[in-house]
Amino acid sequence: MTQIEDIGEVTESRTFHQLGILVLDGSGSMQAIGDGNISLADSVNRAVREFLGYFKNSSISNNFSFAVITFDNNAKVHTPITELPKVDDFGDYNPMNGHGGGTFIGGALAEAEKLASQFLKSPEASSVPHDVRIIIMSDGLCQAPDVTKEVATNLKQNDKIMICSSLFTQPAKAGEKETSEAKTVLAYIASAANLYKTTYKETDLRQFFISSMSAKRKFGNEG
Repeated sequence: MTQIEDIGEVTESRTFHQLGILVLDGSGSMQAIGDGNISLADSVNRAVREFLGYFKNSSISNNFSFAVITFDNNAKVHTPITELPKVDDFGDYNPMNGHGGGTFIGGALAEAEKLASQFLKSPEASSVPHDVRIIIMSDGLCQAPDVTKEVATNLKQNDKIMICSSLFTQPAKAGEKETSEAKTVLAYIASAANLYKTTYKETDLRQFFISSMSAKRKFGNEG
């Protein structure tokens, strides 16, 4: 009787390849206690894990890759570009690890631009449609908003890159001037008005991450 050789799991061919770059604020204010009586940073960690798990369970998971950048005054690549099946959805994504300083979104966007450029120039991009979603979460006002806006404006010139942004904050801060200013900067960064969202709960943040991967521009470029 002829034995059937085990060829292992067959990976489906890609019909597209989308890179999601999570850009996560690790400034000192992320220690603040938010929804669920846990810190904003811990809520982000849990939301990221659930977001990654959601996509890993998708029937088209082979079409996605992810990267993670964390930042305060300085940005660092937490997770380089990684194909989704190889991403650790049980990893530690607390953005304060190695951070805890101020908030400079522009530096993190510059790092995201490097990863996006690397991805879009890959040999596979000539045969499989590639696009990038840069998904930014911050809890406060950027300390260099003009620089950040300039970096975002340049990024938005590339039609293969879409920026989504969220202010993740406490409801008690909703009426504060600094919160309003932070929202204005983050809304400007987004590639369209509908790609910005204010979030207060971990569940809302997770849904923002998920929705950002499939969102379409509806209201034109704000930058």
